[in-house]
Amino acid sequence: MLAVGLCPVAERCGTEPKVIIFMGLAGSGKSTQGQILAAYLHCPWVSTGNLLREHNFDAAIQKQMLKGEIIDDSLTLKVLGAELTRLKIDKNQCILDGSPRTLSQAQWLVKEFGDSITAVINLKTSEATAKTRLLARHRPDDHEAAIAERFGEYDTKIKPILKYLRDSKIEVFEIEGDQALPAVAGDIVEALGIKAI
Repeated sequence: MLAVGLCPVAERCGTEPKVIIFMGLAGSGKSTQGQILAAYLHCPWVSTGNLLREHNFDAAIQKQMLKGEIIDDSLTLKVLGAELTRLKIDKNQCILDGSPRTLSQAQWLVKEFGDSITAVINLKTSEATAKTRLLARHRPDDHEAAIAERFGEYDTKIKPILKYLRDSKIEVFEIEGDQALPAVAGDIVEALGIKAI
């Protein structure tokens, strides 16, 4: 098993890396790279999408999710908050994938867990690459209309969130996501300054 050194962001605040958030266009590889980093750091990978899909929401909400639409923040934050509290992220590391998707979610995360957020990884990927990846994974909500909805969401919602997180003094690393998986993973580890010992 790999032992992992501190990342420079964490060293500056005198703690081990805690929450690392993955963001980017749908299909940019957030889940894949998040899981790779979680395995490298030996910490949980928290997928908001998976948490929501595992809940037995009513038919209307299920329909929203299948369309690729963002469901009400109150539901999302209730589910996510319970999981982050269970994991005790004030003391433990985790990789967060799939949140925040709205500015209010970002504000909530910073208010409730800001001291635990080490960094944000923003995967920059072309729409062509992202669409190919999404259609290849054969998930029920990965159809043309839902993909178009999520692509539009990046400019209107994700970019303002990234600005808010930067303004909140959380470091955002821009990573080229069109590369092969090992190259992206290597760039992430290098950007964070995490060293295998």
